[in-house]
Amino acid sequence: MNPAQKQATLIARRIIRSLRLRPGQTELEVANWIKQELSAAGAKPAFDTIVASGLRSLDPHGQPTRKRLKKGEQVVVDLGANYKGYCSDITRTFFIGRPTAKYQHLYNLVKTAQRLAIKAVRDGAWCRLVDLEPREYIRRHCFRQCAHGEKQCPGDCFIHTTGHGVGRNIHQQPRISLKSRAKLKAGMVITIEPGIYIKGWGGIRIEDMVLVTKKGCKILT
Repeated sequence: MNPAQKQATLIARRIIRSLRLRPGQTELEVANWIKQELSAAGAKPAFDTIVASGLRSLDPHGQPTRKRLKKGEQVVVDLGANYKGYCSDITRTFFIGRPTAKYQHLYNLVKTAQRLAIKAVRDGAWCRLVDLEPREYIRRHCFRQCAHGEKQCPGDCFIHTTGHGVGRNIHQQPRISLKSRAKLKAGMVITIEPGIYIKGWGGIRIEDMVLVTKKGCKILT
């Protein structure tokens, strides 16, 4: 792994761990704090930081607004560092106040789906099969939260691909997608980022970077 990308990853990981959200903050205030922390670490944003709270978390690319964080809301934060031309990418979903039972249940579904995808990553693995693991898991378990029965559930609460390559560009090949015909190769750095998005409620996404190895992968974030 390139040393610059390793440092970009360490910077993003440190910032997301240091992030403290509280009611009354605006999404823009959170995003500006992240930008300041990136600059202090000698990096710049790898992309426009995503901060989306409450119903706005339905948008996977929700840009921060003057909306204030409220108790009882989830907040999706997606950030990345560009350090000496190499990028990192990490997403966490936070909850303001005491997590509800529904949030905890859905969060655990996403976390397990991500774990299954990471377990499928290795040298020679088909990208579309890595995507299929979390997608099928979510389809089989998420239907209880909406109006569909299990057999009728289309799995459309997972509305984006499972991941993508990260290097000099924040989005590059390979795409971890059902449409991909590529295989993973040792040395590739990719993201694994399943999510659940339910109309009228909001979304949850967890994203980590992993390094593909001969026998599996190394989690970087």
